[in-house]
Amino acid sequence: MKLLASLSALLGPAPQPDAAVRAGLRRIAELLGPALAAERAFERRLAGPVAHALAYCDSLVGALPPSIDIHRPAFAENPLVHALFATADDIGAMLGRSPALRDYLEQPQAWLGEHCHALMAARRHEKEVLGVARQGQVLATDVPQRLLYFSDQTIALPAGDEQQARQRLREAAFDSLLQTFAEHIEGLRRERETLQVEREFEKTRLRAAPGGGAADERARRTRRIEELDACLRAHADALLPARQIVALADFLMAPQQALSMSPVSFRVDRGGALAIDGHAAGADARSVSFMELASRDRRRHVVVPVRIPCDELRQALAQARVERDRIILI
Repeated sequence: MKLLASLSALLGPAPQPDAAVRAGLRRIAELLGPALAAERAFERRLAGPVAHALAYCDSLVGALPPSIDIHRPAFAENPLVHALFATADDIGAMLGRSPALRDYLEQPQAWLGEHCHALMAARRHEKEVLGVARQGQVLATDVPQRLLYFSDQTIALPAGDEQQARQRLREAAFDSLLQTFAEHIEGLRRERETLQVEREFEKTRLRAAPGGGAADERARRTRRIEELDACLRAHADALLPARQIVALADFLMAPQQALSMSPVSFRVDRGGALAIDGHAAGADARSVSFMELASRDRRRHVVVPVRIPCDELRQALAQARVERDRIILI
């Protein structure tokens, strides 16, 4: 009886995926095309990898620290905010030029809360300079320093509360994985087109090649055409929906190769000088910690969950509109 029960469990229908996995499968069909979803093995082959990738995205979002406040007073109060911006005015400038925040304030629910939660991203930079630093009781000049500064500050994925914001982050992380795979597939299609063009050129040259003493040249071109035909067959096979499903399943089982996050910590003074690797920093140096995300474009971005007062956000957007109108009039 136990053997029969085991065989029934093995040969019976697979259990239905949960709601989150079903949503992930639908998202694959939306971003990668309905041809994949039409394959018989689509759900059976991808349900497990999708669940694994979603759990990985959950772990990434779970590793993020709590939201920090982003407003003018925070520039003086929070060392991380002070490090992220050159001046307090830059905070309002970033908020005012954000299309995501502008769209968010147009939604009715934006008027129900006092704060907006979102993700702030920026690029981290360091540079060597000669600065001023205290060495013992002496104020020395031309002291080697390494400055920490940030650029391309932007706000993404705004929501009414932190829970909603983190759910949007999970969805965006999964989308990023799918878009990375979609770019891989599109790259294969472009390579196939390039190979097809080269094969046609080689065939044309072969037909135009003279006989007799050009036998070696004709043999070389014939071999090249055979090589191109083999590459084209490999690309055609890789682009079959069934093969794409297998490749996508393998890709989703190793999501860290396309999307990863790591903690970074520095001691930095209010002038931006780092206390690291023998470089001097001021006596007011304090620790700042944040997470850096490496995504599909291989660039690294600082990511910080933030909380923004809606009143300050509306003021920043209004000021941005005034400045745009002034530029148009000029």
